[in-house]
Amino acid sequence: MAPLGKEHLDQIMEIETASFEHPWPRGLFLGEMAIPQARDQVALLEPSNLVLAFFCFWLTAGQAQVQNLAVHPAFRRRGIARWLLLNCLAQARDQGAHSAVLEVRAGNLAAKALYEKLGFEAREVRPGYYREEGEDALVMFRSLEGLTGQRGEKS
Repeated sequence: MAPLGKEHLDQIMEIETASFEHPWPRGLFLGEMAIPQARDQVALLEPSNLVLAFFCFWLTAGQAQVQNLAVHPAFRRRGIARWLLLNCLAQARDQGAHSAVLEVRAGNLAAKALYEKLGFEAREVRPGYYREEGEDALVMFRSLEGLTGQRGEKS
């Protein structure tokens, strides 16, 4: 795991466009890197520095706010998203966060299942949040209490 840097952007954009119907533009990632509360990370395959996944989150007001998470299509279903998310949540906890929040498409069943397995609970619906399709967002929360170790697993 390493901080997301400009040297990763080409690979990040490949993953982003392969993962989402409405991907973030390159400029949004550049802006993300300039935000002081951003704690964006990449999972790298060493020694090639191939980006396997990325995770964008903010640490603000004692809360980790998940912005974006995606795994390279060739490396999906291997636990990388889980590993990266848990490590980042543990990092956020170690830096003073007490909870985490995210929005997920109501129809993104794989992402919802991952988040629920990791202790996130849907607490709110934002109707039509994803304007392009009019799809609702589920707002999911989880406490960071009980995360232990570098992997962030529950004790």
